Amino acid sequence: MLEALDRRDVLLDKIVDALLDHGVADLSLRPLAERVGTSARLLIYHFSSKDKLLVEALSAVRIRVAKSLTERSAHERPASLNAALLMFWDWATAPANQNYFRLLFEVDGLSMFDRVVFSDQAVRDGTSLWLAMIDRSASSANATLVMAAMNGLLQDFLTTGDLDRTTAALDDLLDRFSSSSTAVRKA
Repeated sequence: MLEALDRRDVLLDKIVDALLDHGVADLSLRPLAERVGTSARLLIYHFSSKDKLLVEALSAVRIRVAKSLTERSAHERPASLNAALLMFWDWATAPANQNYFRLLFEVDGLSMFDRVVFSDQAVRDGTSLWLAMIDRSASSANATLVMAAMNGLLQDFLTTGDLDRTTAALDDLLDRFSSSSTAVRKA
């Protein structure tokens, strides 16, 4: 039984890598199985359905991202929300990490049109990771605002490739956020 779980974990890692490289828009089990070196029948055996496979793969993506960001944060120890957001931005815009967000944005877009369907819990899990990371340094309302702004800037960067412009916009946003926080505290 343990060996089967190990094989399943290895298979899930290969699936995640394939999704990061090819996306999910035209996801079909047979081509995915070929990419990861197995059969569609074994994918169903291990994951029950394509939908459950996708939910587990996206969870694994979020775990990879969280682990990498946690390690980076432990190393850099950002002292403020602004420093943490700049650290995140630097990490997220690095070429090696861009496919994580391309995949997550693709899934968000497809789910808006019900082309992929997730349980309410799977949707909450996806959002809660980001909110929890931001919420350590901001209020809940600010965490939602910051997450939305970061999502927009990151999606803009991934769409246009204009790192200079989107980074300048992030810097401006952080300046405004810092100024409004200071103004509120002084009042």
